[in-house]
Amino acid sequence: MTIPDKIAALLVKQDGYNHTDPEGHIHFDTMDPYLEFGEIDTPHLEPGTVLVEMAMAPINPSDLHFLKGEYGQPRIQGKPAGFEGVGTVVLAGDDEYSLSLMGQRVSFAATPKGTGTWATHAVAESMLCIPQPDTVSDPNAAGFIVNPLTAAAMFEEVKATGSPGVVLTAGASQVSKFIVALARDAGLEAICIVRRDVHNDTLTGLGASVILNQTDDDFASKLATTMKEHKPSFFIDAVVDSVSTQVFNAMGKNSHWMIYGSLSPELPPLSNPGELIFLNKTIGGFWLTPWLGSKSLDEKLAVFGDVQRRFSDGHWATDVGATLSIGEAIEQLPEVLKDPRGKVFLRP
Repeated sequence: MTIPDKIAALLVKQDGYNHTDPEGHIHFDTMDPYLEFGEIDTPHLEPGTVLVEMAMAPINPSDLHFLKGEYGQPRIQGKPAGFEGVGTVVLAGDDEYSLSLMGQRVSFAATPKGTGTWATHAVAESMLCIPQPDTVSDPNAAGFIVNPLTAAAMFEEVKATGSPGVVLTAGASQVSKFIVALARDAGLEAICIVRRDVHNDTLTGLGASVILNQTDDDFASKLATTMKEHKPSFFIDAVVDSVSTQVFNAMGKNSHWMIYGSLSPELPPLSNPGELIFLNKTIGGFWLTPWLGSKSLDEKLAVFGDVQRRFSDGHWATDVGATLSIGEAIEQLPEVLKDPRGKVFLRP
């Protein structure tokens, strides 16, 4: 097996964070200020790391916020972008566990110790590599960590509160679709807030109890009726805007608003702070990285196994919108990312 001296990749063009003028949204007219196609030297592998020959990597909202300097870790100019992916381990550091992964197809998350996944090859931390069976397809394996584990982890929080259901903004997103299926299987209701009716049949098929289009003239009255009838007390929000506030205000006492994304540039008004005091409502955030850090190895393995089973038996599936090569991505991504009907993937 030939190990390349160079890795071709989509390289980050800016450093640090964007503190001066954060736009708060992930619309791109052009990728030129943020990415360039180039090469880096293949890094030397330390113990505890492996070199993965990439098969596929997704583009998640977190990747796009990162490119704009709006994510929880700084950009490093000249380093490959991409937070997760799937590929085959072709070289290993000099330690027992890394060597045991040789030849295996693995999902993994990129970390500061490694390199990004939008590349022909990537350096990954061995302990963050998840061997995948053949029953988990490349798109499902490539996007195995960020969206599925986030969905599974947040749904555990829903169940822990005893809520009869969950409200989801960005109701047709991949995370929301995963949660709708989890709710269905657990006997809980899923109430999806969408912007386009084109998603309704898919969500109904997955088991959504109620679908509300926030652009409808009667959205407010339908929302109020739905909250009174179904009484969900857990709200999972990827958008964070005035509609989010509207949803939270329509919910009853002891409700929790969990924020895991920021798809809107709008700041949500906190229109009734008294609800936090007198109705015991709460607002909090969710980020997968510290959640994983707080769990034992056995707890993480249990979640990984459940996600693998769901992909293997068809309970979950990743919707593929488009697949591009890394060489054509910079030119085509701005247009491809406008289509909301499936996730965009990159191949070497």
